[in-house]
Amino acid sequence: MKTNLFLLLWALVPALALAQQPSYKTPIVIGADGKAVDAGGVGVGTVSKDGIIKDHAGHKIAFVDANGNLVDAKTNKKLGKMGKDGKTYYSADGQLMFTIKDNGTTCDILDANGKKVGNIHASLKANACAIHCFQAQHAHER
Repeated sequence: MKTNLFLLLWALVPALALAQQPSYKTPIVIGADGKAVDAGGVGVGTVSKDGIIKDHAGHKIAFVDANGNLVDAKTNKKLGKMGKDGKTYYSADGQLMFTIKDNGTTCDILDANGKKVGNIHASLKANACAIHCFQAQHAHER
């Protein structure tokens, strides 16, 4: 009986751990409090009003500098930049990555093909580029 219980727990614990892993491939929602969650409600990170982006473990992975550049916190490498219109985000090599569509209190984030990849509270719209960190699985590289 104890052996069966041990085997059951041994098989179940990894399954439960995997079930709670954040998904960086589903649309991400960033609320007014800055918490970023995947479609299943699992936390993928946070975004502060001053542009600090942290992964689900609380490690700083990127930040938005005074010029609107998204910068890798570890390497200081420029990852991209918000467009002058405040509604577009370009990768470091100048490719359009996202556009922002206002919906009142929130904004949809659409990829270059027009597919919704996220939603962000309007008060954090300037930091919508955080989606780039989460969608590109940048957080997994830490």
